[in-house]
Amino acid sequence: MRSILFVFVVILSACNVGEKYKYNEFISDDEIKETLNIEANSKDISSNWYEIFKDSDLNTLILYLEKTNINILQAISRLKQSRQQLNIYSKKMYPIIDINGKFDYQKSNNKDFSFNDTNNFQVGFDASWEIDIWGRGKNISDQYFEIMQQAKYNLSDVKLSMTSEMIKNYINLRLAQEKFRITNKNLKLQEETLQTIRDKYNAGIADELDLNQAILNVEQTKSSIPLLRDDIEKSKNAISVLLGVLPNDIPVNLDKYTKNITAHTFKYSVKELYKTPLKNIRNRADIRAVEQSIKIQNAVVNQAIIDLYPTLDIGASLGFISNSVRRLFYQNKQIYGYAPNVTLPIWHWGMLKNNIELQKSIKEEYVLNYNEALLTAIMEIKDNIVLIKETLEANKHLKNARNQTKNILDITRIKYQNGIIEFVELARAEQELLKAENSLVENNAKILQNLTSFYKSVGGGYSINN
Repeated sequence: MRSILFVFVVILSACNVGEKYKYNEFISDDEIKETLNIEANSKDISSNWYEIFKDSDLNTLILYLEKTNINILQAISRLKQSRQQLNIYSKKMYPIIDINGKFDYQKSNNKDFSFNDTNNFQVGFDASWEIDIWGRGKNISDQYFEIMQQAKYNLSDVKLSMTSEMIKNYINLRLAQEKFRITNKNLKLQEETLQTIRDKYNAGIADELDLNQAILNVEQTKSSIPLLRDDIEKSKNAISVLLGVLPNDIPVNLDKYTKNITAHTFKYSVKELYKTPLKNIRNRADIRAVEQSIKIQNAVVNQAIIDLYPTLDIGASLGFISNSVRRLFYQNKQIYGYAPNVTLPIWHWGMLKNNIELQKSIKEEYVLNYNEALLTAIMEIKDNIVLIKETLEANKHLKNARNQTKNILDITRIKYQNGIIEFVELARAEQELLKAENSLVENNAKILQNLTSFYKSVGGGYSINN
């Protein structure tokens, strides 16, 4: 009889109730390929993709970032917590065995009754086990495994986001420093022009209008310098926050550099934009994290279904009781017992059924969230491709405009020196050069920023393939 009961319990324990997770293909690979014009000869993206900028200071900052950034450290801590939760809840359906000991001493001071002093020693084991008939334990374990996977994907997403933020702040810093250099260079030329005008004015050759115009040019240029200094300091402070250190503890000297990456146009072939592997899009860390929500909720649905089924648990105890420690473990002092228990929901059956429908509705919402996240990711990539192409095209025209502005200034200066034009024309040409040079370096920085956004949108090398 005991053997038959044991076999019956084992068979029931193998039963699994609930729904298996089904992959949700909202948009086909062919549709993604056609939308983004992806080439067949795609290639994987390295997680060190930012090294294409060839800036050693930037590389150092990013390596330091992964060790000290507070958001990344928090994500690592959450991953550790999820692993600990998995270790806890994966053992939830195992038998629980406790050991206990007890000593009871009684003495009476009531003289009307005769009582002997009593000693009562007790030691034993208690065990309880909810037999996993319908796969409840496996379902709980699966749920916390998916939670752990989601934490892993979230960590990769945080690393990518923080890396992108670091690059963008670094580019903003170099842009502000380059504009500061350009402004000071032009200010020096304007001050030289002002000195020339002042000399002419003192000699009675130039009038007061020319002098005032020259002074106005210098003052307008000087007025932009404090704002640029502020931009530089703000960018340094933003980098400091990302690194999780005070500004003085930043591992590189941000005021010294061999070359400024915004000073020249970054050379990049637009063909590389169409070589993104399709798997990188679906396996983007943030997309996978959203998909994990569906898997986690699928386990919640299964748990709600299992709640409809009866539960069987067994409690048992084994111990020894005696009024003497020496005789405590004698066989005739042994006590034991067991208590099987079956629970079947009846009166709250309707509540449990409604809970299943509720959990299924939540799962449907998560599926829609995933569809939206995937569609948004595809559009981000498409937008970035267009933006990079247009920014590179604009850069060509800005270079031409800058070169033409230089030529105009040279010609205007010669004409003014020869007395052919008024000084106001020269002043305007000097301001136009400053404007053209600033527009060009801003566009140079924008190309780098857009490339950063593109590599982030295609997973940044943190794509997870399993």
